[in-house]
Amino acid sequence: MNKKERLERIRRFVDRHAVKTQEEIVEHLREAGLSATQATVSRDIRELGIVKIPLKDNTYIYELPKSIASSLDLVEKNVLSHALQENMINLTLIPGSSTLVKRHLLGRFREEIFSILADNDSILIISPSNQDAKKIYERIRHW
Repeated sequence: MNKKERLERIRRFVDRHAVKTQEEIVEHLREAGLSATQATVSRDIRELGIVKIPLKDNTYIYELPKSIASSLDLVEKNVLSHALQENMINLTLIPGSSTLVKRHLLGRFREEIFSILADNDSILIISPSNQDAKKIYERIRHW
């Protein structure tokens, strides 16, 4: 099986199962008759854009980017608190969820965002104007 087929097998496996570790992927490939190391799987995960997302029980699962972007419910559940000050919005998040939330915010509010600063459990959104920030905040407030 070539790399393209291996990537497709990984993509389908992650899409259909709640995969928590790279070792699960290595085992799945082995059961399918493929030999792949954890390092190879790690590179494949990066190439496919697969990310780990946090769950409420402090565990993580691998998700495909498209399913992350379409999962507003998951994004909403990761925002613990929010505050607006002039052209800035501060979000407090479940630790580890900033990549997921940031990607969603950029996809939904790209025109109203000047910049986003994110760490493990918070995001600071900077808008070009107070009006743009208020528009974003009003949407987030109803999450």
